[in-house]
Order: sequence, then C-alpha cells, then structure tokens
Amino acid sequence: MEDISREMEREITSSKPKPIKLVRKKRVIIIDDFGVMKSGDYLKILVTILSIISMVCFIAAALFYYLYTGLSKAVKPAETRLVLAEKKVYDLTREKEILMARLVIEGKEPGIEGESIESSPEMESSNETMPPRVIKKNIDIEKFSVTKDKTTGDLLVRFDIRNISTEQVHVSGRIFTILKPGNNNEDQWLVVPASSLKNGIPSEYKKGQYFLITNFKPVKFIIKNHADPDFFKQASIFIFNEQADLIFEKRIDITEAK
Repeated sequence: MEDISREMEREITSSKPKPIKLVRKKRVIIIDDFGVMKSGDYLKILVTILSIISMVCFIAAALFYYLYTGLSKAVKPAETRLVLAEKKVYDLTREKEILMARLVIEGKEPGIEGESIESSPEMESSNETMPPRVIKKNIDIEKFSVTKDKTTGDLLVRFDIRNISTEQVHVSGRIFTILKPGNNNEDQWLVVPASSLKNGIPSEYKKGQYFLITNFKPVKFIIKNHADPDFFKQASIFIFNEQADLIFEKRIDITEAK
C-alpha cells in the first residue's frame, strides 16, 4: 500500500501543469461611445511614420540653412564689388559727359572715344579708315524713353540711333532732343544739349551731341532737371550734319512709347 501511495504521489507531481509565462505587450485600445473596444495599433504606425518624416525635414532644414549661410558669405564680397564697380562706372560716365559738354561749348570736335553715346563691340563694327558720310533718310530712332534716376533724381533720356541705309557707310552728325509738355510754349520745352531755338528748331548746331556710327548705338542724356518724367508728353529729335544742314527730324509721342 505504501508503494502504491508513493507511486501515485510521483505521478501527481509529474503531471502538475507548468506555469504559463505571460508576455507583456503594449497595445492601444480605442473605446467608442457605445463601450465597444477596438484595436488602435495602427496609430502607433502612424506616429512612427510622422516622427520619421519630422526628423528628415529637420535634417534637411539644417542642411539647407548651412548651405545658405555658406553661399551668403561667398556672394556678399562679390555683391560689394559689383556695387563699387557700378558706382565707378556711373562716376566715369558723368565725368565723360561733363568733358564732352566742355568740348562742345569750346567748339572742339569730339572724337569717337570722347562721345557720350555708349557702344559695345557687338553693336559697333566700324572701320576707322572709311570716310564718314551722311545720307538723308538713312537714320532712325528706336526705344525712346524718359525716366528718372532713382539715386540722383536726374532725368534720363535714352534711345537707339540706327543706320538704316543699305550701304555699309558711316553716319555722323550732331543730335538734339527736345522734350515738350504737350503745348507750344517754348519756355517749357527742355532742349538737350542746351541751345537756343529758331522756329522750334535748335539753331546752334555745334552744341549738338556728336556721334559716328556704322550700325547703331544707344544714346543716353543725363539732365539736371527734377521735373517728373510724366510732365513731358512729346519729344522731337533733330540731327544736323557738319554743314549745319538739318538731315533728320522725328517727333515721338512719349505716352505711346511708354
């Protein structure tokens, strides 16, 4: 009997169930208004994705900021040099125009390098050995504008003078521009370069701005006048040859040109 009891005890001991290990796992449970529970594990995935996107955006923003700072430091010296160069060009242009005005007043003949009409190698392909000739109706005026210099307040008159002749010859002369407020009151007309008028036409042809072109050149007049550009409604352009003959005249409606 004793042996049977021991055997039964051993069997009961061996058949005793092993303890179950519980695995703890965090879960998101959503309870609706009716008390029904639903799994919200998808929210964890959404939060993880948003966290990764936020981190990538932060790293990209930091990288762009670093690159922008470096580029700004590299561009600033170049910007400073550009501003200084523009100021130097502006000062040299004004000085050149003052010298040209003195030459005209003194009755001297300004050369190509001394004229205040600007040119570039692409625009001007002149041959210095060719004798200058003027042919009637071989000139035209384009891109006329009257603006104000934002720095000095001076009036700026710009236009292109073009040789429209079919012959490859030089065209030269002396040019005047008259700005008019839209009436016949000559006291309100602005003559550039300054000259007396006769029948509404400049009478001192030697005071005109000298030019010599083969193709075309941009012309710029700087006027020490603080009138508003909108005050002027019309413009007349006159060109004389060296024999004081009027070889070109054109009237421009400034309001249409704008």
